[in-house]
Parts: sequence; structure tokens; C-alpha cells
Amino acid sequence: MISQLSETQQRALAIGLFCLCVVLLLSAVTLPLTRVANSIDKSIEDLQFRLQRYKGIVAGKDEIIAKVNVIKQRQQKANHFSNRETSALASADLQQFVKKAIVESGGRLTSTQVIPERIEDNFIHIAIKVRMSGDAVILRDVLYIIETAKPMLMIDNLMVRSVRGRRDRRTRKVMATNELSVNFDVSGYMRAVRG
Repeated sequence: MISQLSETQQRALAIGLFCLCVVLLLSAVTLPLTRVANSIDKSIEDLQFRLQRYKGIVAGKDEIIAKVNVIKQRQQKANHFSNRETSALASADLQQFVKKAIVESGGRLTSTQVIPERIEDNFIHIAIKVRMSGDAVILRDVLYIIETAKPMLMIDNLMVRSVRGRRDRRTRKVMATNELSVNFDVSGYMRAVRG
């Protein structure tokens, strides 16, 4: 069929086929390159967006540091933690405070015992076991003094038992009493890392 065409038509057909091959070849090469270029453009846009966001975060660094410093100052003023240098001194302060609270409320301190310290995050947990006696009003007053103290203290393992009455030697009757025997733990915290 090609042989029936004139020489000019054959040349035109050859040039057309050559152009078609060039277009197909260029399409086969440029389409994947265009897809890759588009993908790279999207990645660049995403990275530029992230870069702008990170620049914004870095620009706010000074403001964040200032806010952290304000929070630290508020915590120090709030006096939630013992400021003593060692846990032994903090435990001694805690024992003195509890003894004073019990005596001033009219109770009787039977004993105190230091509980070994524990480190929790960046804080040292300081605690003592307390044994005391007194009536319900005295107990209420002692618990109130401890719970509202600064630095902040907590009461755990509270056990209250009534004390058996004494027997009168003459009448042999048991005399009723309002006295309570009370055991509890008192604990607070001090910073483990200064700064």
C-alpha cells in the first residue's frame, strides 16, 4: 500500500511517523518526570509550611521561657514543698510541726517514727508515722492544722480506735471515756533537684 503512494506522499508519511515516534518518546519521558516534579513541589510546599510553623514556635520561645519562670516563682511563693537542704532536716521539721499541733490542740503524742524517703519524679517524699491520743475534738483540730499547713502536708493510713474505759476499783464498774487512740502517716515533699 505504501508503494502505491507517490514519493512526496511517502516522504510526508515518513515525516509524520517520525514526528509521531518523537511525540510518543517525549511523552514516555516527560509524563513520569512531570509526576516526579509535582511530587517534589508538594514535598517542598509541605516542608516550607513546617518550616514556617517551627519558626513561629522558635519566635515564641522567649515568651514560653518567661511563662515557665513565672510558674516556677508562683510555686516557690506557694510554699508547697519543704525548703530544707536534706531529707533528715525536713523529717525533723515535720516531727516538730506534728508534735506542736497535737500538744496545742490538747492531745498527747505517744510516738513518731520516720518513714524512709522515696524519690518520686523530681521530688523526695518525706513521711512520718504518728501515734497520739485525745478525744474527737482534739483529733479534728490536729487534722485541720496538718491539712492546712504550709508547706503542704497529707494524711494517710488514718486509724482511730476508742480507748477502753478504766475499771473503778471501788465499784468495779467500767468508767466510760471519750479518749481515742489514733495512728496516721503525715507526708510532704521536697525538691530533689534544686534550680
